[in-house]
Amino acid sequence: EHGCQPLLLVVLINVDCSKWEGMVSGLEIYSLIIAGINIGLTSVPTITPIPCNCQNNGTCRNGVCICSDEWTGDKCQTANFCNSSVDNNSSLTFDRIIVNRSGYSNEKCEADTPNAHFSKATRMCLLEDGMPVLSTPRMVNCNENLDTLAEQVKDNMTVDQLLQVATSTQVLTSQADILTTQNITSAAGIAQQILSKSEELASVKAAAIAVTTVSQLMDVHDDEFSPDNADVSNVTKSLTKSLEKFSMEVNNNASKLVQSNLAVQSLSLGQGVTQGVLFTALRGLNDNLLGNRIELNSNASNLTENTYAEVQIFINVSTSQVDQGRVGFVLYQNDKFFKSKTHSSKMNFTKRVISGNLANNVTLNSVELLFNPQNYSSEFYLYDYACVFWDYNIDDWNTTGCTKGKVDNGPLRCWCNHTTNFALLMNFRQNYKYAQPLEIVSYVGCGLSIAGLALTILFQVSTRKTRKTSITWMFVSLCVSMLIVNVIFISGIDNPNAKKDHGVSNSTENTLIKSDLSSAPEEVWCTLVAAFLHYFLLATFTWTALYAVHMHFLLTKIFKQPPRHLILKASGIGWGVPAVVVAITLGATYGTGNPLNYRQEEFCWLAALDPQGTLDLSKPMLWTFLLPLGIILILNFIVFVNLTVMVQCKNNKILNSSKKQSYMKKVLSTLSIAVVLGLTWSTGYLMLINNEGARTVFSYLFCVINTCQGLQIFILFTIQSTVFQKKMAKIWSTFTLPEIYLHSQKFSLKWSKSEGIKESYTQADSFTSSTEFSSSILYET
Repeated sequence: EHGCQPLLLVVLINVDCSKWEGMVSGLEIYSLIIAGINIGLTSVPTITPIPCNCQNNGTCRNGVCICSDEWTGDKCQTANFCNSSVDNNSSLTFDRIIVNRSGYSNEKCEADTPNAHFSKATRMCLLEDGMPVLSTPRMVNCNENLDTLAEQVKDNMTVDQLLQVATSTQVLTSQADILTTQNITSAAGIAQQILSKSEELASVKAAAIAVTTVSQLMDVHDDEFSPDNADVSNVTKSLTKSLEKFSMEVNNNASKLVQSNLAVQSLSLGQGVTQGVLFTALRGLNDNLLGNRIELNSNASNLTENTYAEVQIFINVSTSQVDQGRVGFVLYQNDKFFKSKTHSSKMNFTKRVISGNLANNVTLNSVELLFNPQNYSSEFYLYDYACVFWDYNIDDWNTTGCTKGKVDNGPLRCWCNHTTNFALLMNFRQNYKYAQPLEIVSYVGCGLSIAGLALTILFQVSTRKTRKTSITWMFVSLCVSMLIVNVIFISGIDNPNAKKDHGVSNSTENTLIKSDLSSAPEEVWCTLVAAFLHYFLLATFTWTALYAVHMHFLLTKIFKQPPRHLILKASGIGWGVPAVVVAITLGATYGTGNPLNYRQEEFCWLAALDPQGTLDLSKPMLWTFLLPLGIILILNFIVFVNLTVMVQCKNNKILNSSKKQSYMKKVLSTLSIAVVLGLTWSTGYLMLINNEGARTVFSYLFCVINTCQGLQIFILFTIQSTVFQKKMAKIWSTFTLPEIYLHSQKFSLKWSKSEGIKESYTQADSFTSSTEFSSSILYET
């Protein structure tokens, strides 16, 4: 719900919306005060979770233990690692190593060698007879680099030489954060050569080390894989093709190589068979791939959904009557090797890419994929998705030959008539918590403020000839801008999008998605409301500044007479400067094509926060509203203090009259000036205090004293005016009262037509009549 004036509070309270849940704007507080709403009285039924009794920090999900990488088993009770170790021969030390992963020695190459930052050796933790076992450490040459290794791998090599090059390359790519574009290009080329030669030399160890190297390259920062980087793009293109080929040429049946970012699985098929193969990657506590979370069903009849799977691919194939067939799978933990020029990623969301590959003698019948991503923020919801494959002809994603299902609460399905690198491009929208519609309390409060401002403007204009002050126009302009703010606010602050359906796309048309994040449909009306509110609020406070400065000049007699064309110059500043600010802001933010760079979606007001709910310095709220408003309030406060001191402590011929004034009247006079200068709005900045209790108190205070500012102006500047009171007394005197006669103990009413002297009342000592802070400058404006 909303109140009348406190738009500033809308932003200040939302600066930390993660802690201020349930209040889209501070205006809701006003309605909470009036309506006396009790929050939290509704009881929510509790669901008793299924116990798991998970060990070693495992997480229970729907009755199943999800284990960390270091543990396995139904209850996460079995160690999936090799303990820290010391090699007896080299005295090198190694920390804990996860099964089927490599570990690096704590000892580094000497400082005077090219590889001073890298470890001297590496070793693997293998699983033998169900028990983790450490391999023999392999030493590296601290004087070699990736360029020299790239030259060596081009020559004919023995198995031992290939293993040594593979090991050195793995170690030199173990620190992804320091790898350069040249390092990536060289290492990817070496890995590609090793995968090719490992097949020739039947060296599964060398291939496993190459897979580890590729996995490590996928940890390099995203910027290094820009599609504009031709060298990296070309080498990763060749590398992914080599991985596809390698997945179909591994000799061992159902062989599997799994590292943190890459999994390669191969399967042999019999002659003349038609069968389904289901590859499943289960979800863990993190994004890492793990061998015990990769499953392969070589005799599946269809795609059986696994609740705990993040990605599944089902391939139905037929083999020839002559030769055996082979099927290979490659799963990439992220899409760094597949950087699109047409699809932009604004969210830090991991997209897995899975490749299904068939040997030449295998016929494809059908391909079905299932994606079940669940690690995106609850602040967003999945709006649409596209089933795509990587087209090497255009080096980008393509949808040809693939269809998709609808978006629902379940997993996302794709069907394709070919095999290659598949992925899911998803489009998200933010979950907006739209402000609640205005209630009757808000309409009443705003109506009183509008009525008060309208009567004040009418009174000021109709009585302008009775006063000879130069400040009337400024005061009327201030009231006009404030009146328009109220009218716009009460009629248009709610976003019409709040009444629309914000469901998912539900379209089965498989079209390429340009971005993973899209905005709600543009509502031009809401943008116009935000722009007009922005303009008239700036105009309101600009006029308060002009009013304050001019008042100061009059009271201190800096000018013997008003400057020439004062009204014209003041109008140019009061109405023109805000227009320039709003025009520049719209051009710099709304002109980018995204209306939410300028305004909020929750309600029609300036944008201030990023999707995470923190203050975004690139948004217009800070620079084009809060900062100018703060400067104006400081200026007004300085003038206010100066005038207060002049009235309370000094003698001023303009302010003093021959009549003594009470202390209460001086206080009321001071309060009147504080209201018209908008100083009460400064309490809104106190809500930035990083204390929830204090922020709540100041929120209530802000709403109470600012909700009906227009009504306050009407009371203090119109009703209290001597001119207004005289006119009302004159109007009241035209009404004659009935006289009561006593006759025979009966009463009768009769209208008097006497022309005698009538009793009347006047205010002899009004605090707005020739008194301090009144004269013809402050109230008789």
